[in-house]
Amino acid sequence: MAEAGEGNIKVVVRCRPLNSRELARGAKPLIRMQGNQTFLDPPEAGSSQDTKRATERKTMPFSFDKSYWSAGPRDEPGYCSQQTLFDDLGKELLDHGFNGFNACILAYGQTGSGKSYSMMGYGPDKGIIPLTCLELFDRVEKKEAADPNLKITVEVSYIEIYNEKVRDLLNPKNTGNLRVREHPSLGPYVEDLSKLVVSGYEEMMNLMDEGNKARTVAATNMNETSSRSHAVFTLLVTMKRHDVDTNMDTEKVSRISLVDLAGSERANSTGATGQRLKEGANINKSLTTLGKVISSLAMASTSETKKGKKGKDADFVPYRDSVLTWLLKDSLGGNSKTAMIAAISPADYEETLSTLRYADQAKKIKNKAVVNEDPNAKLVRELKEELEMLRARVSGASGEDVFDPKVPPQLQKVTYQTKDGRIKTVTKAELQDQMEASEKLMQSLNETWEQKLERTQEVQKEREKALEELGITVEKNLVGVHTPKKMPHIVNLNEDPLMSECLIYQLKLGKTVVGRLDTDLPAAIRLSGENIHEEHCYFENNDGKVTLTSISDSITFLNGKQVPPDQPHRLRSGYRIILGDHHVFRFNNPEEVRKQRDRATMRSNLQNSISAADLEAMGADSPRPDSPTSDDELDNVDWNYAKREAALARLGLDPQLDNLPDEDLNKLYEKITRVKTMRDNTSKSRPESSLSVADDTWSETGRPIPSEATDDTSLYAAPWGSPFTEEPLRETQTTLETRLNELDETATEAEDLKVEKEHMEHQLRLVKAQMRRMVEARARGELDAEAMEFEPIIYSARQLRLIRKVLDRWRAHRAFSMAEQILINAVAVKEANVICKELGKQVSYNFTIASGGSLAAPSSAVDTIAGLDQFGDVADPILASNTQPSAAVKVIDKRNNAIYVWSLDRMQQQLQRMRNLTTYIDRPSYTQHFSSDEPFFESPPPEYSFIGNALISLAPLSRRLGSASTVPIFCRYTAEAIGSCRVDIKVVNVVVSPKYLNGSTPSTRAGTRASSPVPPKTNLLPGSKLSFCLTIDSVKGLSSYDFSVVHLQVRLSSFAGLNGISAEEVFPSTAIDIDTSSLSELKFRRNFTIVTTSKVLNHLRQGYAPIEFFAALKPTYLERMERWDEMREQTRQPLTVSRPDSSTNDIANSALSPSPSMSATPGLPSMRRSETDFVVEQTHDVVAWLQVCELGPDGSYVPVSVISQNTLDPGVFTLHQGLQRRIALTISSSSGQQLPWTEFTRVKVGNVRLLDPQGRIHDSTSKATITLPLLKEQTVEFKADGTGVLSAEVLWDSSVHDSVLLNRVTSSNQRILLQIFFWVAVESCSDPVQFSMDFAVAIQSRDASPPSKLLSFFGSSKILAKTSTLFLVKLSPPLTRSAKDLWRLDTSEKYVRGEETLGVWKPRGITVVEDYERLILTERRAADVQAIRVILANSPPKPLPQDALAWKAEPLLRRSLELWQKQFGHKGKIVLSQDPTESIDSPSLKKSNGDLTAIDGLKFVSETKLVPRTDSATKKGHMHVLIDAGQNIWERRWFVLKRPYLHMYAHSNELEEIGVISLSGVNVESDPQKEMLLGKPFSFTLFTASNSYALAAPNQKELQQWTLKLDPTRLPASI
Repeated sequence: MAEAGEGNIKVVVRCRPLNSRELARGAKPLIRMQGNQTFLDPPEAGSSQDTKRATERKTMPFSFDKSYWSAGPRDEPGYCSQQTLFDDLGKELLDHGFNGFNACILAYGQTGSGKSYSMMGYGPDKGIIPLTCLELFDRVEKKEAADPNLKITVEVSYIEIYNEKVRDLLNPKNTGNLRVREHPSLGPYVEDLSKLVVSGYEEMMNLMDEGNKARTVAATNMNETSSRSHAVFTLLVTMKRHDVDTNMDTEKVSRISLVDLAGSERANSTGATGQRLKEGANINKSLTTLGKVISSLAMASTSETKKGKKGKDADFVPYRDSVLTWLLKDSLGGNSKTAMIAAISPADYEETLSTLRYADQAKKIKNKAVVNEDPNAKLVRELKEELEMLRARVSGASGEDVFDPKVPPQLQKVTYQTKDGRIKTVTKAELQDQMEASEKLMQSLNETWEQKLERTQEVQKEREKALEELGITVEKNLVGVHTPKKMPHIVNLNEDPLMSECLIYQLKLGKTVVGRLDTDLPAAIRLSGENIHEEHCYFENNDGKVTLTSISDSITFLNGKQVPPDQPHRLRSGYRIILGDHHVFRFNNPEEVRKQRDRATMRSNLQNSISAADLEAMGADSPRPDSPTSDDELDNVDWNYAKREAALARLGLDPQLDNLPDEDLNKLYEKITRVKTMRDNTSKSRPESSLSVADDTWSETGRPIPSEATDDTSLYAAPWGSPFTEEPLRETQTTLETRLNELDETATEAEDLKVEKEHMEHQLRLVKAQMRRMVEARARGELDAEAMEFEPIIYSARQLRLIRKVLDRWRAHRAFSMAEQILINAVAVKEANVICKELGKQVSYNFTIASGGSLAAPSSAVDTIAGLDQFGDVADPILASNTQPSAAVKVIDKRNNAIYVWSLDRMQQQLQRMRNLTTYIDRPSYTQHFSSDEPFFESPPPEYSFIGNALISLAPLSRRLGSASTVPIFCRYTAEAIGSCRVDIKVVNVVVSPKYLNGSTPSTRAGTRASSPVPPKTNLLPGSKLSFCLTIDSVKGLSSYDFSVVHLQVRLSSFAGLNGISAEEVFPSTAIDIDTSSLSELKFRRNFTIVTTSKVLNHLRQGYAPIEFFAALKPTYLERMERWDEMREQTRQPLTVSRPDSSTNDIANSALSPSPSMSATPGLPSMRRSETDFVVEQTHDVVAWLQVCELGPDGSYVPVSVISQNTLDPGVFTLHQGLQRRIALTISSSSGQQLPWTEFTRVKVGNVRLLDPQGRIHDSTSKATITLPLLKEQTVEFKADGTGVLSAEVLWDSSVHDSVLLNRVTSSNQRILLQIFFWVAVESCSDPVQFSMDFAVAIQSRDASPPSKLLSFFGSSKILAKTSTLFLVKLSPPLTRSAKDLWRLDTSEKYVRGEETLGVWKPRGITVVEDYERLILTERRAADVQAIRVILANSPPKPLPQDALAWKAEPLLRRSLELWQKQFGHKGKIVLSQDPTESIDSPSLKKSNGDLTAIDGLKFVSETKLVPRTDSATKKGHMHVLIDAGQNIWERRWFVLKRPYLHMYAHSNELEEIGVISLSGVNVESDPQKEMLLGKPFSFTLFTASNSYALAAPNQKELQQWTLKLDPTRLPASI
C-alpha cells in the first residue's frame, strides 16, 4: 500500500558573509536574523543601494522554517556551519528517502550568494551533496548489516540544463541535446539519460568530480566562478527486501534530487555582454518560469485551504514553459518531499528582496508525496498493454484507414479511443515515436542489476577513452591536461621555459579558424595582441594531414618565413609558427612522429651507409626547410629558437649562425627590434644596409665561446660562408679566447676557494647538529656518549686535493672488495639459476667484472632501444654511474641470443621477483600480477651485445703526434684476444691559444707523416684547439660462427674524458652482416675537434680510448661462454706459497695461476669444510609481542585489552586515565642458539601522533623519545624445540611525554600512535640490534568498562591480550677483514633447495677478479708499447761525438741494469684466495664453542626490517607439533599458513599467537619410515633455513594438503 505524506515545502534562508568586492566598496550588511525570522533593513540614503524600491524606509520581516546566519565569524554562537545545514536538511532528506518517498533539495539565489557552496562546498568544507552521499552509504552499510534479507542499490545520474538544453555530464557519448519526455506514471524524465551504478562514496564522488569538470562556468562581475547552468544530481535508491515467511520480494524506490540552480542576475549588476548576456537571459527565463510555477502553486494551495477546492487561477501551472520546471514538476507540488535553500547576500538590497519574496511564496506550496513501493511490476504490465495497443495501431488494424505505402507516416492519420473514452486523432509518426519511447522504458525496467553494472563499466571505459584522447586527465587527484595521443595540435612556446607548452590547441578534423579574442566572427582559437586579425589564419585537418593557410595580410611565420596569403602549407611535427608579434607555437602530430619512428627503425642499418652525394641530393630535393622531428631536437625547439629563426630570415643571414649561443642572438634580436621601432617612429632615412647594423651588433657581442669538444660539423670545422667580413670576426674571436684563457688560469684558485668553502660549511652543519643533539639530551636528562665534545676538522684546499687523490688511488685497487662481493653474493646467483632451471627459462647467470667509466654499461647506439636510455627505462642506473670497476652479473640470454650485464643490486631485485613466482605458485590470484618473464630477462632485450674492445693510448695525441697500429680486440668476459683492428690517428690541425703565440699566426699545421720535422716542444698547450682524423679498418678474427652482424662505435668521452664534455656523444659505424659480407667492409672514419682544457690535457696524457665492438650473437657463442665459465671455475685451485728463490715474475704469476690443493692426498676431492668456518650473511625472523599492563585493584599488573578490527590491524590498546603502567616485551626466534641474544639493553618510547578516522596522521609537538627504566628481571630461554625467547618489562609513565593526546580521553574512531625502540644485545654482534615499531593506544576514562566480548561476534573485530610484529634481522660481516680470511665469506657452498638440478655447475669465484686484473694489465701494456714506439720514432737521437761513447758506455750500462732490477711499489702483495692458506688443524681455525663468535673475535653488523602483515590465509587447521624430542612430547596447535610464514596459535580463535615459522628454503619430507620413527601417524618433517619441525596432521587428506601447501614445488608423487 502507498503511504501518503502531505505537507508544505520546507524553506530555509542562509546568509553568506561579505565578499571581497563588497568590502572594497564599503558595503554594510542589511540582513538581521532572530530565531526563524529574517529582517531586511533598507539601505542608507544616498548609497548605491538606495533605489526607488527602497523609498519606503522600513524594515521588512520574513518568516521561514529556518534562518541560518553564516555572515559572522565561525566561533559566533549563532553561526551556521555546513554540518548544521546538513543535520537539519540532509538527514531529514535521507530519512524520507529510506522511507520510500521522493525527496529533493534545491538552492535558489542570486549570482554569488553561496548556492554552490551550500550544495557542494569548497575544499574541506563539504556541502550538503557530499555529506548526504557519505551518510547515505553509511546507512546502507548499517541497514544491510542489520537485515541480511535487505539489498540496497544506488544509481546516479547528473544532468546540466544550459541554454534550455539538457546535457548528460556522465556519458561522453551523449554530447547532444537530450529530449525531455513525460510519462503518466513516472512523470517527466530525460530520454537516453545514463544511470550509473555506484557502490561506494569514493566512486560516487569520482563521478561527480568528472561531471563538474564538464559543467559550464564563467566569470562575472559578481562571481568569478559563476555557474552558468542548472545542475541536477539524482540518486535512485532501490531497497529490495525478501520476506522469508511468504517467499515474496518487496521493493521500494526513492528518487533523491539535489539541484544547484544557476544564479539569478541583472545584466547591469553582472556586467554580462555577448555570450554571457545570452546565457543570463536563458537563466533568468528558466528562473522566471520557476517563479510563475511557484506563484501558481502557492495560489492553488491558498485557494484549497480557503475554499476546500482548487481556485480558478490554479487550473493551469506553466511547468512546460521551461525545461527546468518541467523536470522539477514532482518536486514542486507533486510526489516529493522538498526543501528549498534561499541563499542571500547581506549587502545587495534588490537581489536579496527578490530572493526573499521568492522563498516566501515557495513555502506555501503543498506537496503530496507517496511511498514508491513496488512500481516496477505495475509499470511493466501497463507498458506491455500500451505497447501491444500501439503496435496494433501502427500496423493498421481493420477499422482504420488504409493508406498507400508511398504516403509518409507524417501524413497518415489514425483515430482511436483512449481509456477514458475520448476520441483522439494522431499521425502514425507520432504513434511510432511514442512506441519507441515506451519500448526504451520497458527495456530499462526489465534490465537486471548485472546488466546495469556491465553497462556502467562500458560507459566508464568509453568516458575515460574519450577524455584520454582529448588530453583531459581522468584521475581525480590530477589537475590539468596532457598532450593528446592521436590528434594533431599546437602548443605555445614562451620566453619563460616554465610557461612553455602550457596551452594546447587541438586541430580537429576539418577547419580550425584563428581570430581575435573580441571578434564576432566564428573562431575556434582566439588570440589577443598586436597584429592579430579578426580572421588571421586557419588550419585544415584532412585525415591527419594538416595545412596552414594565412588570410589576407596577416602576419604569419612558418619556420621563420612569412606565409603568403591564401596558399596552404603542409605542416610537419616540429614546425614553428608565429602569429602576430607575440604568439609562438610549435606544431605536433603524434601519428606522424610514430610513423617516422617506425620507418627509422626499419632503416636504422641503411642510414649509416648514406654517402655525402646522397645527402646533397636529398637536400636539393627537399621543398621545405629542415624541421626537427626527433625527441632530442624537439627539446631544443623553444621560444628563443623560433624568434631567432624569424630574425635571421628577416635579415637574410646564413642559417649556420643558428649554432651561436642563445645569449648573443637574443641581443641581436633585441637590437634589430629596437632599430625597427626607431625606424617606424622617426622620419630618418633607413641605414645603408642591414649588414651595417649586423656588423655593429657582432662587433659588440663577438663570436661565441666554443664548447670544449665538438665534432667535424662544428662551427670552426666548416667555412663561414656568411656575408660578414672575416677581419672583425677574427679580432673578436681572439679577444674572447684571450679572456677564456685568463679565466682558465684563475679557475684553479677559484675552485680551491669553492672547495674550502664547501668543506667549512659541511663542518659547520656537523657542529650545529651536534649542539642540537646535546641540548635535546640535556632536556631529557641524558648526558652520556651523546654529550661528548665534538671537534671540527678543517683542511686546506691543498690538503683536500691530496686526500682526494689518495682516496681515488686507493679506490682504484678494488680487487679485494670485488672478490668480497662475489663470494658474498654467490648463493644469490646459485638460487637464481636454480629457479631458472625449475621454471624452464632459457637463461643463466654468472659473475663478471663491469669496467667503470665509459665501459661501465656499454650499449649499442645502433640498437633500436638505445634512445630509451635517457629516460632510465633500459640502462641500469647503478651500473651506469660506476666510475670504478665493480662486481656484476653476466646474463646469458639464450632465448633472445644476447649477453648483457646487471649490477648486484639489480640482480637482488630480480631475484626477489623470481622468488615471488615460486612462493605464490599455488596462488593464482597473486601470480596473475607477476610477469613470468620480466624477472629473468632484460625487457626489451638488446639487439647487439657488447663482445669486446680495442684499447689505444692517447699519449701520442697529447704530443701532437699521429699514430697507426694494429690493436688486439679483447673479450671482457674471457680476457682473451678475439680479433684485431687497425687504428690510424692523424693530426689535421692545431690552433694554439693566442696567449702562447707572441704575435705569430694563430694557426699552425702539424705534419701527419712520420718523417715530418717536429718542433722541440711538441706538447699540446692549454686552450689549444686540436683537430684529428680517426680511421678504424682491417678488422680481423671475428668468427661468423659466433656473430652474425657486427659494428663498432667510438665515444666522444674516450678522447676528451668524462669531465671534459657536457654531454656524451656516440659515433657508430655501419653494421655489417658477416655471413654475407666480409669483415674488411667494417670501417669507421670521422674528424674530431676538441678544445684542450686542463682536464682534457690530463686525460690525453694518462688516459686510454676504448673502441667498442658489438654484435648480434649466435647460439654457439652463448654455449661457448657457458662452457668457458664452467671450465675456468673447475681449474681453480688454492694458491701455493712461492719458493724463496722465485723471481719477481714467478711471484706475480703465482697470484694468477692455479696451484695444488691443500689436501695432502692427490686425486681425491678436498674435504667439505664445516659451515661454522664460514662467515656469511645471516637472516633471522624475530617476532615481537608487546603488552601494556595497568595496575589492578589487587596490586598486580593486568594486561589491557587490544581491539583488532581485522587481520591487517595490529590492534589498539584501551588504556585508562591515571593508572600506573608497564610495557611487557617478548621476542621469539626460531633460530635459537644461532641468534644468541642475552638481554634488552635499552627501551625508548615517543613520537606521539594522532590517527583520525580518515586514516590521516597528524603530528604533535611531542616527538622526542624517552628512555624507559628496565626492570632487572629479564628471562632468556632457549627451548628444546630450537627456539629462543627473551622477555623483559619496563616502567612507563605516559605523563613524561607532555602530550595532550595522552592526557585526554581519545575520541571514538581515533587512535594515538607511539613509536617504541628497543635494543637487544647479541653475542655475535658488535652493537645491540635495534628494533622499531609503532603501537596504537586509545585513552579512556578511569571508570570505563573493558570492551565487551560480544564485539567479536558481530564482525571481524577481535579482543587480544598483545600485539604481534614480525621483523627480519640481517646480520652482515663487517667491512674490514683480513685477506687470509677471505675464504670464510664464500657462500657458494651454502645449500639452496633444488641445487641438485645444476649438476657440477658452480658460480664463478675470485677467478673473475684475477681474469679482469690480467686483462687490464695486458691491454694497457699493449697500448703503452704502441704509444712508446710512436713517441720514440718521432724523437730523433741527439748527435754525440764518437769518442764520448767509449768512456760513457760502462756507467750507462750499469745504470740501466740498476733500473732494470729495481722493484717499485710495496714489497708485500695482497694475495687473494678462495681457499684457506693454512692447514685445517691450524690454531686460528679452531673454535672454542662451535659458533661464530670465536673466529678471530669477528662481530656482525645488524640490520632490521619490519615485515608487513598479510590478510589472506592459504590454509588453516589443527596439527600436532613435537615440542620436546627427548621426552617425545607432542602438543595440539592451530596453524595458519600466510606465505611466506606459518603462524602457530594456541586455539582456533587465533587470539594467542605462540610462534612464527619462516618458510624460506623450506623442504618437506613425508614417508612411512619417518612416521614409524616418530611414532605418530600422518606425521611429516618440515626443514627451514633456520630450524626443523616434526608435525602430524589429523588424517591422510590433511597430510597431503598441508605438504602440498607448505611446499608447492614438490612433485605430487613424492607425497
